[in-house]
Formats: sequence, structure tokens, C-alpha cells
Amino acid sequence: MALNCGLSTIKYVLFVFNLLCSLCGIALVVIGGVSLAKISELQDISTEHNIVAPSILFIVLGSIVFVIAFFGCCGAIRESYCMTTTYGFFLMILIIAQIVIAVLVFVYVGDAREAFKKGFARVFDERDRPPNAELINTIQANLECCGKSSALDWLGNMPQSCCKAGTAPLCIPFTSGCQARLGEFIDNAGDVLGWVSLGVAAVELIGLIAACCLANGIRNQARRYA
Repeated sequence: MALNCGLSTIKYVLFVFNLLCSLCGIALVVIGGVSLAKISELQDISTEHNIVAPSILFIVLGSIVFVIAFFGCCGAIRESYCMTTTYGFFLMILIIAQIVIAVLVFVYVGDAREAFKKGFARVFDERDRPPNAELINTIQANLECCGKSSALDWLGNMPQSCCKAGTAPLCIPFTSGCQARLGEFIDNAGDVLGWVSLGVAAVELIGLIAACCLANGIRNQARRYA
């Protein structure tokens, strides 16, 4: 069934859009994977919040976005009313889910920040335990911090992870405390996850509008030729 010029334009715009959505899906998977690799070691600090859950959710969402976008490409090219409306329905559900996730991230990131700062203080106070010492060294090296508030918290027994790179044989400690740096890291991670989720949802909204227009046009065209 040949579509008129306007609908043909929408069809190819929707096709190109879904190619972009596929890339967005891949980007979500990459962002989720990178953040999961960076913050998974922090999970032992606090049992109150599952810090890896948003990253895993991004990987799942990215995979779903990729599959839905592929479905949308097929529906647009085949000019299938059923496939296009199904694509629009699942895309609408996905947009709502991403908005909800972004809101939850923004609402609870402050609670997570405070919980992990308190958790680090607890782990630091029990630093004589080998697992805690290893975790503290990992955090200090990755976040470039030292002690809870400063290097003075180590009472002169600083580990090598407190030292800035390139200062051997001397040890020049990082000036920032790990509680502050950990709070900044959680805030930044929350901002990235939240705003990326909203940005992708905004892009998908354009695709939803185009899908609705195309599906309506296909249905009207079919009625004319019925």
C-alpha cells in the first residue's frame, strides 16, 4: 500500500529515529555497565541501599530500548498498523518507566549519599579487619581521598593508597576526606543516571508521536482502499 508524501516522510523519519533509539539503547547498556563496574565494590559499605540496582536497571532498560527500536523499524518499513501500534504502546510504557526511574533516583540519591557516608565511617572504624582495610584502600585509591575527613584520621599510620601518585619515596596524602568524596561520587552518579534517563525518554517521546501519526495514517489509508 503506497502512502502519500506526508506519511512516507513520517515513515522514514520514524525508521531513522529508531536507528538512533537503538544507539541510545546501546548507550544505556554501556553507561549501566561502566557505572556497575565502578560502584559495585561500594555495595559492602551500606546494606540500607542497593547501589548497583540503578546500574543493572539501566542495562535492562537499554536492552529493552534496543529490542523495541528494532520492532519499530520493522513496523515502519513494512507499513504495518499492528506492529506500529504495538511499538507505540511499548514505547509509551518505556517512557513512563524511565521517568519514574529518574524521579526515584533524584528523590533517593540524598538518602543513599548519607547512608554510604555513614557506612564508610563504620567500615573505617573497623579498619583492622582485612576485608575492611582492602575496601578502604580501593576507595581511597579510586576516589583520591584519605581517611574519613582527612589524613589525620589515620593517626600517622597512613596506607600507600592515601598517597598521591608520583610522590614516592615521600607520601603526600590526598587532601580530601573519603566521606566528602564518596558523597560527591554518589551525587554525580545519580545526576548522570537521572538526566540520561530523562533525556532518552524525551527523545523517545518524539518517536511515540511519529508512531501514532503513522499508525493513524496507515489505518485511514486502508479504509479508503477497503
